[in-house]
Amino acid sequence: MLKLILIFAALFLITKASCPNGSLEWQTNCFFFNNNTIGFASAEIECVQNGGHLVSIHDVFTNTLLAQQGGIYFHESTITDFWIGLNNMMPSGNWTWMDGTPLDFTDWAPGEPKNVTGNNCATLSINDGYWRSENCFKTKPYICKVDKSFYEPSTTPITTTTSGYPAFVQCPYPFAYFQPTHSCYGVGSLTVPSNWSVAEQYCLGYGGHLASIHSVQEINFLASYLYVSSTQYWTGAFSNDGGKTWKWSDETPWDYNPWAGQYPNMKSNACGFLWGSAIGDTPCSTLFRMICKKQL
Repeated sequence: MLKLILIFAALFLITKASCPNGSLEWQTNCFFFNNNTIGFASAEIECVQNGGHLVSIHDVFTNTLLAQQGGIYFHESTITDFWIGLNNMMPSGNWTWMDGTPLDFTDWAPGEPKNVTGNNCATLSINDGYWRSENCFKTKPYICKVDKSFYEPSTTPITTTTSGYPAFVQCPYPFAYFQPTHSCYGVGSLTVPSNWSVAEQYCLGYGGHLASIHSVQEINFLASYLYVSSTQYWTGAFSNDGGKTWKWSDETPWDYNPWAGQYPNMKSNACGFLWGSAIGDTPCSTLFRMICKKQL
């Protein structure tokens, strides 16, 4: 029996997720300290492409840990702070995390955040651990946070349903192919904002619908459109029963939770818009651009 227990323990140690070399492992997350200095939006794109987001912080110990480790990783004498994932660029105008987690802890410096036009993104100081609002176009180093589960070996059997899709399909211009969903995505030629109903009708004209979302990989793919254009997009999410239930316009199942922290919050008929790598709810009469999805 003891031998059997030891075998299972060894297997657990082999398959247990651990953070890659060069990252900082703390609790259930891996933190990547990036020395290259870039703007806030570019930093978030880099984090998303590597399986995470700009770091969100939810307790004083993690805040202190990152500030102190930042002083070690960002060792150039001219660097005094780095980007974290907090910003107020979303439609609500409130300070929110890019990963959609709730703002349940803050550590602003006295007088912060400053009410200055353009100071919409937050930095963490390696000198005192405080947060300060800065111009999002300034170039700074940054920290990405990736959940350790991202590095766990997959235990899901590979089936023809998920593995049989071709690596490349020529989608009709101006759509782009995404292999995991075997679908084409795009904004077409209409670039002006519209309400949700007009956007859905527009996508129907391409033989698709406003995009439904069924995995973290899919929402991260869609978020790349948002980061490049710096605007919000309609998704196919809608509620016509006062916010009690939500559906996708393409009638696919609601099998993934795409909501940002504290959303949905309208408690009324509403539609879903893409907000970072998550969605929020807003009146369907709001004017946004759209992302269409055409399943092949």
